[in-house]
Amino acid sequence: MAEWLDVSLGVWFGCATSLFLGAFVQRATGFGLAVIGTPLILMLEPRLVPAVLVMFGLLVALMMVGAYRREIRVDAVGMALVGRVPGTLLGVWLLLVAPLVVLEKLIALIVLSSVAVSLCKISLPLNRLSLFIAGVVSGIFGTVSAIGGPPIALLMHRLPADSARANLSAFFIASATMTLLALLVAGKVQLWHLGLAATFLPAVVLGNVLASRIAHRLDRQTLQRSSLILSTIAALGLLF
Repeated sequence: MAEWLDVSLGVWFGCATSLFLGAFVQRATGFGLAVIGTPLILMLEPRLVPAVLVMFGLLVALMMVGAYRREIRVDAVGMALVGRVPGTLLGVWLLLVAPLVVLEKLIALIVLSSVAVSLCKISLPLNRLSLFIAGVVSGIFGTVSAIGGPPIALLMHRLPADSARANLSAFFIASATMTLLALLVAGKVQLWHLGLAATFLPAVVLGNVLASRIAHRLDRQTLQRSSLILSTIAALGLLF
């Protein structure tokens, strides 16, 4: 199987473990799949970033949105999705022209900025302009690294927890679909990605299901802090 997938078993297991942890944390806290998975997988197998992370980000968002669908507000995500269009185009351009070493440093900075956003409870106005700007930034970040959530989460953290999860999940579904289409047109999604993603599917589903069963017994803040520490260490590894 490893020969057919063109990765070693050690690399495959490391990527599967990263995706399991990311799916678990995202279901438990509302985000985490890409912030944890991207820097770790980039060190193990750069060819999987961003395509496979975007695929599973879409899957986890679909799993989450059903539980909170009554909280979705079109006005909370509409302008952000409009801004996501030019942001996605800029992100694809970067993927096509920037060498891998530059992308690694950029992704490390995106991860660190995401950690900073999670730690700093900055209050920004939630209006059409701020949503559009956040959508543009999210488009660039999400296309380059699959980490498109923090700019939107920065605006939505003042909403009730269920409302924030619902609207973030709705945004992730629409924006990840947009990004996948753009990556496909740019030739950044291949049959190899789909085959390898299929082998990782049980790890992502297991992480999501396990979190849904036991996350309420865990301290959410401790889990979130642990995931941020892991993401920071991985990002610093890429940066230095």
